[in-house]
Formats: sequence, C-alpha cells, structure tokens
Amino acid sequence: MYGRNICFLIFITKPYRIVSHEALSTVAGIMPLGQAMHLYKDIRAISRGQPTNAVRHELKKTEIPIKTTEIHPKDNNLRVYLSGIEDRANVSIYTDGSKTENNVGASMVAVQNSTEIHIETQRLNITRTVSQAELCGIITAVDSIQSQGQKTSSYTINVDSKAALIAIANKHTTHPLAVATRLNTTELRNSTSITFHWVEGHVGLKGN
Repeated sequence: MYGRNICFLIFITKPYRIVSHEALSTVAGIMPLGQAMHLYKDIRAISRGQPTNAVRHELKKTEIPIKTTEIHPKDNNLRVYLSGIEDRANVSIYTDGSKTENNVGASMVAVQNSTEIHIETQRLNITRTVSQAELCGIITAVDSIQSQGQKTSSYTINVDSKAALIAIANKHTTHPLAVATRLNTTELRNSTSITFHWVEGHVGLKGN
C-alpha cells in the first residue's frame, strides 16, 4: 500500500523520483499515509471511549486536511520566488525547521540594517516531521509580522525549503499550516508588502 501511495503522490505532483515521501505529501497537501492511519485509529478509539495512546490536546494539532473559502479569488494569489536569490526589504526574515533523533524545532530571525531585531524559537512534539517544522517556522514569521502592526512597510521571508514554499503557494492546498499562512499573509498585504523567497541552506548567508 505504501508503494502505491508513493506512485499516487508522484502522479499528482509530477516531481523528480528522488523527492522524499514527506515532501510529496506536503506539496500535494495530503497527510502521510502512516499518520492518517494512526489518526483514524485514535479518533475512532476516542469516539468509542476506548483506551488509546493519543492525547486529545495533540490530536488537535494533527494535520487534518482543511479547505477555506475565506480568501477572495482576486486575493488568492500568493507568489513565491524559487530562484535561490536572497531578497532585501526593510526587514529580512529567515526561517528554518529541523529534526534530530531527540528534538524537533522551528525558528526565525528578523534582520534590519544588518542588526538582529527579533529571534523566536519553538520546540515541537517529537512526532512532528521536518516539513511540519519548516512550515511552523514560516507561520511563526508571519505571526511575528502581524504582532508588529504597521511598523514596517516591507518584509521578505527567506526560506530554505522549496517544498514548504510550494505548499504555501498552492491555492488549493489543504495543509492546515499552509492554509493559515495564506490567510494571515492575505490580511497583512492590505497594509504591508510581504514576499517569500527560497534560499539555499548553509551557504554563508548571515540570516541562515
């Protein structure tokens, strides 16, 4: 079944065959098969009052595909730039997500006039994937801009994950983090300029 799932994702996204299963699931906006099976079993057990290893609090964070009609079609166009060139704005933000054997985390750093003005990190549940961590880093950056009000006229968010940016750019995405990022960015575009750029990781960029 796993092999057929991979073929199905490749058919949808048309990528190179070396792309990972997690990246394909993110781009397609489809929950990985293993997680979907665990989620189904846990929700079914909870609804029947049966014992389960899952915690309700964590179930709320599980990536249940969602759709939104809150974005007007004329505003539902979120461009991302995949040239690999770092972009400049009044404030440049760099995001990242990573996973080790024992920890999963996401972070962002905002730079203005070559000075770090804001740093934010968060530790995620160990069950989260690298793709989820990357998306968490991006939405953390957008939320940070939202909390600043209208202090700056332009922001650029530089990300080293193409899969995460493609998921955000896809207006048909059902990935909760990608949907939330699109909604929040659309609201902010009325008062400030925000662009998303892919940059290569670990290539000497100070922000990275």
